[in-house]
Amino acid sequence: MTIKCMYYSKKFANKPKGYEVAEVQKNLAKTDITIEELAEGLSNGATFKPALLDGTKSKDWISQQIFALDFDHDTTIQEQLNRCSQLNIYPCFGYTSFSHTEQEHHFRLVFCTDTVITDVETRNKLQNTLISIFDKSDNVTKDCTRIFFGGKSLICDSYNKRINAQQIIDKYYKESPTLGSSMVTPKPCKKKLDLYSNTESNENMALKIEAIRALNVDVMKELLKGVPNKEDILPSSIRYPFKQTSFENEKDLYKYINSIDLSEYLGIDGYVNCILPEHKDDSPSAHIYTTDDGTQVYKCFGCNKCYTIIGITEKLAQCKKSQAIEFIKSVYNLKLEKSDWVKQQQQMLIDNANYLDSEEFDLQFPTLSKLIRTRKVHIQKMLLHFTQYVNDNMQNMERPIFFDSYKNLLSVCGIKSNMNTLAQSLTLFALLNIIEKLPAETIPEKELNKAKHIAAKYGFKKITNFYSFPEYGVLQFENSEEIAKTLKDNHISLKGLSKEYVLRTFGEETANKVYPQYKFENKKGTSEKSDNATIELINQLCNIINRQGYCLESDIRGKGQTELQWKRSIQEILNVGKFKMIRANKLNKQKYNLPDDIAGQSSVIINA
Repeated sequence: MTIKCMYYSKKFANKPKGYEVAEVQKNLAKTDITIEELAEGLSNGATFKPALLDGTKSKDWISQQIFALDFDHDTTIQEQLNRCSQLNIYPCFGYTSFSHTEQEHHFRLVFCTDTVITDVETRNKLQNTLISIFDKSDNVTKDCTRIFFGGKSLICDSYNKRINAQQIIDKYYKESPTLGSSMVTPKPCKKKLDLYSNTESNENMALKIEAIRALNVDVMKELLKGVPNKEDILPSSIRYPFKQTSFENEKDLYKYINSIDLSEYLGIDGYVNCILPEHKDDSPSAHIYTTDDGTQVYKCFGCNKCYTIIGITEKLAQCKKSQAIEFIKSVYNLKLEKSDWVKQQQQMLIDNANYLDSEEFDLQFPTLSKLIRTRKVHIQKMLLHFTQYVNDNMQNMERPIFFDSYKNLLSVCGIKSNMNTLAQSLTLFALLNIIEKLPAETIPEKELNKAKHIAAKYGFKKITNFYSFPEYGVLQFENSEEIAKTLKDNHISLKGLSKEYVLRTFGEETANKVYPQYKFENKKGTSEKSDNATIELINQLCNIINRQGYCLESDIRGKGQTELQWKRSIQEILNVGKFKMIRANKLNKQKYNLPDDIAGQSSVIINA
């Protein structure tokens, strides 16, 4: 027998937090699962919602067969199992939560009804009744949208036990102002709503908006007391009282902030009249939605405005972004705590970006400076972007490690939808020792597995590149200047800077540095077809030089595939044929007895 619920099979070793919570919210999906499979998953860190939902709100409730109770204080596992025996109401299994200790028991009991409940009123009454008769359980579990995180271990496994909803309701159900029957409502048609959610009073919602406008932390905290905190049960957001949560870098902090339930923060639910002061809205046109990465967004279709929690705080309070962030951090007790190492590495990235603009860099490495002039802004933007990601747990050889998708890096670098431009810049920077592309064996296992999962999900042949940045200076760039001179002498454009060019010009070791994910291919060398085309170019060049003593590059380079092969093989052709390339200036014309009618800027190949 299987039951239907919302389930996410990833097994966490500790209670999810920050962006992990957003990951859970995004990946909870309708699932057919046996009781045994559900028990095994939850007792090993998986996550579920007992209800089957067609969305994330209570109005999206479809049906339910599993009911869970949470016990966090003033009771023990054995006491509640004894209570089950007294009532003759037995769970099909239970499990301890992540915060459970022998001194303080934190656990869940999970009950299964003998039939699927599809009537909303019956569902509400049964959940209320279970909370009432197990009076040490927490009443926040009445919400059908509650997320239950997994935990550490099973505490009972009577998988065949069932309860009869109607019998329990008939015997124990009582209407209560505390445990009302209005937590789940049928999915309504769109209709005009008040400015604020019908789940809280208009007065309370107005106070929330006013607290945000005034950036009043104390008042906002008091207003958020209306929904109790649960450590391991999450309806859709962080709950009051907010335990201090610390972050090592800005990126994780912002991910966490953006995962906060914006409906709860603003006090609105469903479609409402726009709350922006400049929009005089007389019909429901605004709502909250969640993006694929778990970011909560306020969207008004009337004025076509979108804001995250930080943005809507800026808008309502008419304050700077930094002030909005500090307000949210204070309300939710969030703290950014950087280690000395993180601070040092962030400063190193900033210093690197500034060094590339310095006179010192231009004087000491003139060829390198000139070569990267038009692409320098890309690496500088990346350096500043990655300061947000420096993390004590993401390092190799005491250097921070970073990864990001090409799509994000295009935006960071200000490149408009041209993947080739970004790829060329990254190849150039790696070749010149400005950035390091990391081989798989140096990447932390957790991050490597994440990258492999993303690659498999989207059908990529290779995982995303992981990067590291050395500290820029004389020792770092001495070899880079020589490489830059080689590129200049070969008249290599960025379009000609390919894996084959690097392999033929600088060898396998350098190719592995620039293309670490292609070590196997690099070891095999270049293709037979490419080798034959290169030999043909060498022979043609020999014939021309033997005949007239020189060869214009324009005469041998050709067009199309021939030109591409020339760019890839130019250094190897010069080395093998013992040729060199010069400019046809006046001095060289006299020195090498070249015709006067050759244009002065032409590239000429002669015997070395």
